[in-house]
Amino acid sequence: MQGYLFWLILLALAIFSASIMQMQARAKHRLADDCRRLQSEIDRLRRRLREKETSLDGLDRRLAQLLRWRARAADLEGELKAAKQSQDYASAARLHFLEDSLASREGEPSIQFLATIPSGLSGSRLCSNPSFCSKSFEDSLERMLEEADFEVVIVSPWIKRQTWNRIAVALKMFTKKGGRMRVFTRGCASDYSLGLADDLYEEISSLGGEVVIVPRLHAKIYMADRREAIITSANLTRGGTEGNFESGLLVSDPVVLKEICDFLNDMAAKSY
Repeated sequence: MQGYLFWLILLALAIFSASIMQMQARAKHRLADDCRRLQSEIDRLRRRLREKETSLDGLDRRLAQLLRWRARAADLEGELKAAKQSQDYASAARLHFLEDSLASREGEPSIQFLATIPSGLSGSRLCSNPSFCSKSFEDSLERMLEEADFEVVIVSPWIKRQTWNRIAVALKMFTKKGGRMRVFTRGCASDYSLGLADDLYEEISSLGGEVVIVPRLHAKIYMADRREAIITSANLTRGGTEGNFESGLLVSDPVVLKEICDFLNDMAAKSY
């Protein structure tokens, strides 16, 4: 009986050992499969990493190229600005304008009447010639600023921020192209305190413009590229553009424009 029990125990131990070995074999097999899958995933991630590194290298090269182009663009922008603000450029542009003016004597008149009609009254019959009323000061000014190439001059004793902001986008585009902007104004503290004008020195300077202070200024002139100028009663204020009855002339006559330029130069020399 004891011998039978001994062999039975021995058989159980053998079966148990075989089960353990089988379980270990299956676990080893699963571990080997897991290792192969893990290695495959590692290889895949390595390939993606190499692809990303290659892509990053390409981006770095393109970025370096873009930075070189940006630097060159900045250099060209500076060169263009310097060229446009030179006297040679202005003289050449004026000569071209004179040639065009002589060649187109049969075209548009060299002087046109401009008017500002108070808001709400522009539709009434306030002019003996309605075509005059259709040519407004503000529309003509906006067109001049959009077409300006190298020089804009604004002469306005009073300038209000709300009205300035309406033309600021066109002026920003103009100065971004390298154009020179000069703004003649009174710059009087009492005007600011009374609300007749706003101090726009920082706004003008931020656009690269030059502020010329003329304390006794009363003239209102708006000129672009020395080829067109508006001589008007209108300040650059809401009253001047829409609230008051204002009138003026849009001038493109070369002789008159030269006299305007001489007047501005003389006024600038006497300013501070």
